[in-house]
Amino acid sequence: MKRFLGTNPALLSSIIGLAGLLMIFQGCADRGHDHAAETMANGHVHPDPRYNEVLVEFPGHKYAMEIIDEKETTGLVTAFLTDAHFEPTEVDAQEVRLNFLVEGTPKAFTLTRSPQEAGKPATFTLTDMELATLICEGWQGEATAVVEIGGVPYNSKLIKLSEHDHDH
Repeated sequence: MKRFLGTNPALLSSIIGLAGLLMIFQGCADRGHDHAAETMANGHVHPDPRYNEVLVEFPGHKYAMEIIDEKETTGLVTAFLTDAHFEPTEVDAQEVRLNFLVEGTPKAFTLTRSPQEAGKPATFTLTDMELATLICEGWQGEATAVVEIGGVPYNSKLIKLSEHDHDH
């Protein structure tokens, strides 16, 4: 078997990749969560982000955030903070900071907490047309989200999932 795998690099690579996926998926086993039919931007799969616009996956597989905008109307930007599986969760965070590099200049935007309805994700908002444009049209370079939950700071990259049309 060792000799066969050594002469078949594609098969060996597939086996190593499968083993890695199994280790990743094991982290969700305690939640009864099946990753088999799910997809996500960085290879660690989750069910159904609701908006499919901008996604943030925070380290530690505890939290995720989706960000949407209303660029064509009010400039409102809304961030929904959930657990890593896009389920509502209670968090004590009062703000989310989004950091961008715009034409070589650092820009920070702070979204503030809205009252959380039972069974809904924690919601953070800011009305700012510049931020709404960045969320809507995308950005060049790195963009990050920073939030403190339970005294623990979380910092992760923003992932632009799709372009969208505001006219519908």
